[in-house]
Amino acid sequence: MLHLTDLFIAVLLPFLIFSALALLAMLVFLILQRGTDEVQFQRRKRITAHYRAAVDALIGPDPSDDALIALAKAPARHRPVIETMLLKPLALSTGIVVERLRAAARVTGLLDTWADNLANRRWWVRADAARALGLVRETRALPLLFKALDDEHEEVRAAAVEALGLIGHPQAIPVLLARLPDQSRHQRARIVEALREFGDAATPALVEHARSRREDAALVADILGLIGGHVAAEELKAWMTDEHAEVRRAATRALGTIGLDESSTKLALVALEDPDANVRAMAARALGRARRHDTALALARHLDDEWMVAANSADALRRMGRPGMELLQARVDDKGYPGDLARQMLWERRSIAVGA
Repeated sequence: MLHLTDLFIAVLLPFLIFSALALLAMLVFLILQRGTDEVQFQRRKRITAHYRAAVDALIGPDPSDDALIALAKAPARHRPVIETMLLKPLALSTGIVVERLRAAARVTGLLDTWADNLANRRWWVRADAARALGLVRETRALPLLFKALDDEHEEVRAAAVEALGLIGHPQAIPVLLARLPDQSRHQRARIVEALREFGDAATPALVEHARSRREDAALVADILGLIGGHVAAEELKAWMTDEHAEVRRAATRALGTIGLDESSTKLALVALEDPDANVRAMAARALGRARRHDTALALARHLDDEWMVAANSADALRRMGRPGMELLQARVDDKGYPGDLARQMLWERRSIAVGA
């Protein structure tokens, strides 16, 4: 028994000593790490305070060349701190402020650093570089960002798309459009959002793309509706009579979002009788957004249509006010969903009136 006790002590004692030393080493490591972090924090704090006046001057109403001179003299080791100081206000800046901060990034060498980082082996460095170049609207980086659109990592491709949308140069429009068919739905949504940043400036290129690639016409019509492409109204009107139902549907939806004029209202009334239910539904939606009283009777006839068409027609009548409400009131006793829709729309209208 004594032998077993001695053996147990012989094994346990070294284990306890080793565990105590390991814990002590871990504690020392944590203390050192905390101390290092604190030193780094204080260092960044001092550097930030040193350049704060120069960065604030660039953002302020009365900038001077002294601010750029002060930043140009910054040593390379200070660049990471200056980078953060410049990028933070850029997220909310436009116009002349962006130009000043871009000039600051140029004199400090950050523009060159970001351009070089687009070829870095670490994907997160490449992504951060693309975003930074987008925030400063660096047009000279367009070729590099075009190349980043085909990067092996999705986050880098997404950052490049975002950057091109921020820069807003017309050269990027056909490049982004060319990648629409081959992208995943997630990435396609990013490209569409980037194109929205261009506004009406993207319309001619979008229309030309749809003409040369008819398989993308429906998608282009949707984008035109999102960016409010009034310039493309005539093209969208032509697409409302396209042989493909998905193009007619997208064009009708886009024009309804942009707004109907006299000629497009007539086309929407024609589309209300389209053989495709999706097209009819979009026509009812468009007419409802236009709120033209002279279309009320045509819409009322579609309360007996397929559910999607009937629901959009009922909502359109509700939007029209009194003429539409009278037609809905006439259907409240109907059986099935026409009556249900009429009662629902009347209830919603009364609820809105009471709330108002």
